Amino acid sequence: MAEVVPLCLPSFSFVLMVNRVTQQLNLQDGDRFIILYGNQTSDSFCSPDLTLQDIEQVLHQYLQQQGFNRIVYYSGVDKLYFLDRTSLELSRNPDLPSGGHSSETMNLDSQSIPLGKRRRMLRRTSPASSSPSPSRTPPSRLQDIQCISYLNYFMEDSRHKTAIIFSDVEDLQQFQNRRELLGRMVKWGRLPASHKNLCVFISHHHNQSQFQEFCRQIGFTLLANWLENRGDRTFNVIQLNSPEEDELKHLWNYFRIVQKKPVNWQDFNQFITTLAAEKQPLKTWYDRFNLAPELSLQVAKQRQWLSGDITLKPALMRLEELVGLHQVKNAIRRKIQSLKIAEERRKQGIASDAKRLHLVFKGNPGTGKTTVARLVGEIYRDLGLLRRGQVVEVGGRDLVAGYVGQTSILTNERVDEALDGVLFIDEAYQLNRGGENDFGQQAIETLLKRMEDERERLAVIVAGYPQEMDEFLATNPGLESRLATEVIFEDYNPEELYAILQQRLARVQGQVSPPLEAGLKNLFQRVYEERGAQFGNGRFVENLFNDMDELRSQRVEEQQLDPIQEPFQLADLPPQYSQLAQQGRRNDDQLQTYLEELQRLTGLESVKAVVCQLIDTQIANQRLQDTGLLNVAEVESRHLLFVGNPGTGKTMVARLLGKIYRVLGLLRKGHFKEVTRQDLVGQYVGHTAEKTKQVVEEALDGVLFIDEAYSLSRGGTTHDFGQEAIDTLVPLMENYRDRLVVIFAGYPQEMTEFLKANSGLESRLAQAIYFPDYQGDELYQIWQGFCQRDGRCYSPEVAQLVREQLQTLYQSRGANFGNGREVRKFYEAMVKGLKQRIVRDNLNGEAMMQFMMEDIPQI
Repeated sequence: MAEVVPLCLPSFSFVLMVNRVTQQLNLQDGDRFIILYGNQTSDSFCSPDLTLQDIEQVLHQYLQQQGFNRIVYYSGVDKLYFLDRTSLELSRNPDLPSGGHSSETMNLDSQSIPLGKRRRMLRRTSPASSSPSPSRTPPSRLQDIQCISYLNYFMEDSRHKTAIIFSDVEDLQQFQNRRELLGRMVKWGRLPASHKNLCVFISHHHNQSQFQEFCRQIGFTLLANWLENRGDRTFNVIQLNSPEEDELKHLWNYFRIVQKKPVNWQDFNQFITTLAAEKQPLKTWYDRFNLAPELSLQVAKQRQWLSGDITLKPALMRLEELVGLHQVKNAIRRKIQSLKIAEERRKQGIASDAKRLHLVFKGNPGTGKTTVARLVGEIYRDLGLLRRGQVVEVGGRDLVAGYVGQTSILTNERVDEALDGVLFIDEAYQLNRGGENDFGQQAIETLLKRMEDERERLAVIVAGYPQEMDEFLATNPGLESRLATEVIFEDYNPEELYAILQQRLARVQGQVSPPLEAGLKNLFQRVYEERGAQFGNGRFVENLFNDMDELRSQRVEEQQLDPIQEPFQLADLPPQYSQLAQQGRRNDDQLQTYLEELQRLTGLESVKAVVCQLIDTQIANQRLQDTGLLNVAEVESRHLLFVGNPGTGKTMVARLLGKIYRVLGLLRKGHFKEVTRQDLVGQYVGHTAEKTKQVVEEALDGVLFIDEAYSLSRGGTTHDFGQEAIDTLVPLMENYRDRLVVIFAGYPQEMTEFLKANSGLESRLAQAIYFPDYQGDELYQIWQGFCQRDGRCYSPEVAQLVREQLQTLYQSRGANFGNGREVRKFYEAMVKGLKQRIVRDNLNGEAMMQFMMEDIPQI
């Protein structure tokens, strides 16, 4: 059995008003003029009795209920007309005082003056007391000069409470005697306060600024100046907006009750609030409702009535489902809880500070500030803190006009549009960046006052970069006090960036191939590590997806693949990201190449063994991590200590280690930066820390090789800053342990003393690698390597003598033996002797590249 819904018609014992027209009218405010403006003045308006009216009829009903018994309308087409018999009767045969403007007989009758206007009734016809239909006999047209006399008489006649309504104020531009009419209006403005007659203007101008400019153009400076000098008064100058929830409920009830339109009761509240937030005219909703098979959110989605995705999930739940934003979610929860407690105190009559819904959003682009602002509007609405919860989005400069007096009007109009919802001001600091002659400060002052005056109906959210927002808030104490709640939007980390991309892929049922998945994760890691202040976060992901989708579409078309099922591939990555996606990933082929290069080094067998052990450790860590078995506490530091005499291959191995770590995926670049004491130590206090940090930043994602590191702790004077370099470097080694390998190198004894310079230094080093001196045969192998490199040859006799000489060199070595450097000097001396023979003996051909016994220097 179908559910029976009680048929509830509205009670007509109360005033049947349309709030968006009448709620800002205040006839006790002393205003002689009332202005209604905006695009919605041509809209239809649905009253609680389910009657659709135009703005003239709404005003007519309101004015009658306020005691006005003569209501006169003027338009350029109809001239003077009335909507009720009483107003017509009170306007007939006016008894003009002597000196009246016209000597013509002014006899208004129903044949010459239109009476009543066609009403578009939704539920019923007008009551029996309403005006009869207009006469079918075409009325004779009044001239504008006659209208002036009538209007002036009606306005000055205090016997009957009179309202004159100019139904289209733009008609005044074509008024034949405009100057005289405007002069009469000046006199109307000077009528005494006890005189309650008033004049209503209906304008189609979009905003107050345009209306003021129009008044000045036609010479109506009285009204323009009156508007400009109203100050903070908000009554009786009304910008008509789109229908609010109450009016849409009336329209919904009409279609449900009268037209028997099927409705969905379960989503009724969200259906109405969602439509209200769309800010469409009532005429639009009338036509849509009329054609719809059912009034429900599902139909609204199907027929594309809505500008965004609408879900039945509560806004707070949708906030929790957003990727990342942990600090944001915690801050919003705390704010909601404090507002709930404050509201409960208010209900129990406990005095508390006035609730403030305003927020500051600080974060880089693409971190979800706009998305969260929209959810906050819905959350406030669901909690009963705001009636509609719609979001009006503006930029800081959107509130600033170009000439005096207009900025306040423009700011107030934006606030009016956002009332009962959220005014979201992105890059709010642009308000005070316009220079000396800018009106941004006026916008701030206007905004601050409205934030305080409308704190029960308005939430202002200002957003922008963290540092700029701090500077902006510090410029005005009122900003800091009214915007005390800050919400910090952190950059998305690599895992969150990939999760956002997965959400975007899910919307098109897209899949990614395993190689692309690995590349994307690596890409997000790289861009996150290198991000700057302009990093796009979610916007970067959205742009990346769009580029990938275009490349995939092209590939699918060219290769005739399934447009839906074909996964995204590595080939679909934009060229500017393809190489970056491959950086930092393990490459086994290149790893083998570098290992072979390591093994080809002369001697250093103990060093090679330790380096291979380090490589095996890192590969094992990667495998454990892939299976989820790696304990973070087990991850070893990568920083090293190279101990040995000069020329033992420390620099060569350090360069090679950077390349190996790169192909292992441990370092993104693997580049090599070699520095000494003078590159790190400055000349005055603070200079050393600055230089050291700069060196570290340049070495990030590679190897920082500090040769003769012990010189940092050997300044020799009390004014030396070497110790400051060490103290600066040690914490940076920990902070960048995943992006940097620091290698300290030097003599054995001196490096032992160096480690004592900072208590945390030794604990940050993974291992000390000792580079032994090369023995005689190893020195000979190094010499052979130089000859092979340069293409020089020698006889067995020369080779034997060189071996003997280098053996002697090794056996007689001292504490500062140069090892490979000594061999290089020995080789270079032989080259010099060969070149002397080339010139002396005029050698040619192979003889120019062959060493002789006489080229061998004596040791």
